[in-house]
Amino acid sequence: MSCRTFGIALGLVLPAALGVWVTPLVSSTSLSPLVSSGPLSVLAPRTAEASVSVAVTLEQLVESSAFVVVARAEEQRSQWEEIGGSRRIVTYTRLSVGQTVTGEPGKDVWVRTLGGVVDRVGQQVSGEATLKTGTESLLFLRRASGGMVVVSAMAQGHFPLVRKADGEVRLGSSPDVGEVLERPGPSIAARELLVGQPLGEAVKAIQVARKAVDAKR
Repeated sequence: MSCRTFGIALGLVLPAALGVWVTPLVSSTSLSPLVSSGPLSVLAPRTAEASVSVAVTLEQLVESSAFVVVARAEEQRSQWEEIGGSRRIVTYTRLSVGQTVTGEPGKDVWVRTLGGVVDRVGQQVSGEATLKTGTESLLFLRRASGGMVVVSAMAQGHFPLVRKADGEVRLGSSPDVGEVLERPGPSIAARELLVGQPLGEAVKAIQVARKAVDAKR
């Protein structure tokens, strides 16, 4: 049996505060089992090429975000939606907020990400945040058109929590950030500052950046 896969380049412009052009690649797959063994089947979709984006700074992430939270992904649902004149699969994830870093998100937040699986069709979007139920992350979140909440700068605004053997919690990198180009000039990318940092130190840095952004207004 075969597995049909095709790649679609989808250009998205992020908020003006970020000033970054991101080209995520959408890999759509008709899920046909290649190997069947009883009730379980092995699926083998191909991997899409990496998306390309420009690294964002911590200040840019903070400025573009309505709130920053430490939250656990509790449940998900995927569906087809019209985006940019084409039908795409999107996934809505309910986040249970454990800690508010900035803003006022409320106890639960529904976040939309691109990609997912509906029936036997799956779409994977390189460069998008990958939220898995049962996992905790630090997320920069913004409000998009229609009031929906999305991850700021896609995967660059998503930092899964990594628990070390000694119990310390540090920030990890989103699984599929794609190809991230270095920023021109002396500025430092947010991922360079945050990935690998203890959660407490990262929270302090984000709150300091929030105060600095607010002071400029």
